[in-house]
Amino acid sequence: MSALNIAIAGFGTIGSGVAHVLEQHSKEPDATINLVGILESDTKGKFARPWFEKRPELFYDNPEKLLADSQVNVIVETIGGSGFSRELITKALKNGKHVVTANKDLIAVHGAELMTVARENGRHLLFEAAVAGAIPVLRLLKDYLQVQDIQSIRAILNGTTNYILSEMECNNLSFETALSQAQELGFAEQDPTNDIKGIDARYKLVILTYLITGQWFAPEQINLEGIDHLELADFEYAERMGRSIKLIANLRLSDQGVQVYVLPLMIKKDDILAKISGSTNAVTFTGKYTEDITLIGKGAGSLPTASAIVSDLNKVQSHPEPFPQPTGSRKLEIESMDNIQFRHTLRFEVRDHPGIFGHYGSIFERHSINIYALEQLPQYHRIGKEGEEIVIFTLTLQNCTEGLILKALEEINQADYMLKPVVLLREIV
Repeated sequence: MSALNIAIAGFGTIGSGVAHVLEQHSKEPDATINLVGILESDTKGKFARPWFEKRPELFYDNPEKLLADSQVNVIVETIGGSGFSRELITKALKNGKHVVTANKDLIAVHGAELMTVARENGRHLLFEAAVAGAIPVLRLLKDYLQVQDIQSIRAILNGTTNYILSEMECNNLSFETALSQAQELGFAEQDPTNDIKGIDARYKLVILTYLITGQWFAPEQINLEGIDHLELADFEYAERMGRSIKLIANLRLSDQGVQVYVLPLMIKKDDILAKISGSTNAVTFTGKYTEDITLIGKGAGSLPTASAIVSDLNKVQSHPEPFPQPTGSRKLEIESMDNIQFRHTLRFEVRDHPGIFGHYGSIFERHSINIYALEQLPQYHRIGKEGEEIVIFTLTLQNCTEGLILKALEEINQADYMLKPVVLLREIV
């Protein structure tokens, strides 16, 4: 394809970033990607207004008119959501246009359906920008690595949660203070639910899992736990064990199927992911025949995301025929979390009471769980409203399956001296 004419649908933070990058590229003598359209009804918005004032001829207020425009080769979808965007992408593909998107929510939930439409119409549907922003994770999987040789992925895929965890660990900030700070700096949305509950990272893991296995799993099939239950005591206990706490998206192929989950995990301080601070993202691949490969970079933001979108546009231009979809060697099932082994650390908050440890010990004995270590920090003791002493401590257990721990905790959490349910932290073994 000698030249590529693109239209941007949705002209907010990401869409305007794409326009900015293309404008800079257009100044180069051999530029062949042309911005010929912008679908945006609000031309007075802070991103659209400067462009509307200098190039009003680019703007469409009617999607059907844009879809019917034969000079447009590619639609860049940066609207977000899964209603109108899904309809627009489907129609664009059926109208013979390639589509590039950063919409991880849409791809994670409707990727199988949309990829089928793309294949039936001989068009690209590319979404490099949907996972880890400017880090070329999807390109590496598609173009360079032998996907069938990849055994596992461990990744930090959400900059908001990594910023919060970094501030809690390094600057002793509470979760609430770190979140507020992230919002002030623009790392977190005013409604941060998708980030702090791990939903955003899970969407991205769905996409990575597809590229590794060739299978689309529904997001709700992937076990999920966020970070909003963590407290400063967790980080102090982790520090004493030589660990950091990170929200990790994990995929591991096994003889039983595939282990896939998003959880706050304790990882060793010398692990490269433990050193990733602030809003940075990182992805570590482990292969049969390679050392670990780790990619690190900005996972969000206007220009990093725009850069990934433009990278996909270059792929469409250099290779107009769509790529074959990834295929796995066998049908995989997600392994039950109950069967996965971890090293568990349990944080307890209790009213001080004789016989507590004996009670725990008897429960763990019934479930064949061995205690490895007990940690108790006096600075977290306090006096409650009724004058009773409140104690916080941790028990680290020897390796056992998740299912065993959960059964034991069902009993432990019912004890009348428990002030809060036990907080469970895990380490991969």
